[in-house]
Amino acid sequence: MKKFLTILMVLAIVLMPIFAGATSDSDSADTIVVEKQQSIYQDVLPVPLYDYSIPRDVFIQIYDVVTTKAYMTYSIITSMTGNVIYHGDSVGYALPADMQLTNPVKPLSYSYHESSIIEQAEPNGLYSSKNTDGTWVLFVQENGAVTPVYTEMKVTTFPYKVKQIENGIWVRADNKDVEFVIDLD
Repeated sequence: MKKFLTILMVLAIVLMPIFAGATSDSDSADTIVVEKQQSIYQDVLPVPLYDYSIPRDVFIQIYDVVTTKAYMTYSIITSMTGNVIYHGDSVGYALPADMQLTNPVKPLSYSYHESSIIEQAEPNGLYSSKNTDGTWVLFVQENGAVTPVYTEMKVTTFPYKVKQIENGIWVRADNKDVEFVIDLD
């Protein structure tokens, strides 16, 4: 039995480089084909360059809205099944509970030969959420005080007051002007 295992191990050691080389050669061949195809696409259908991007402009405007001023909003906390748990006047938009003030990624090595990818802070100075159900919502109390409420339920925030009608649908509650708008010009 020991002799059989020894022979099997020797065969594995001898054959491993052969199979590894085959995989490597196959990968190399695939890489060449893909690069050739991409070269054709680049000649015939090059990636366009735009002088202006509406989605980028809109995103920057939204980012400015949620970052630079504490606008009055209206937030609704609902369960996974859609049942309303709480709703009311709020300030700003909900914040994922796992946003961080400091970089959540630390390089494993500072070696000259190794490279590491370290996360970059958002323009607002925070490190963005990767995966959370936890959310902070700033609800306004009757006396005007702003209180952070933590929830692991779903949150929807509107830039205006809403009310729920009899069939469970939320509709706008007033016709007051919204404090901010997005410019699409």
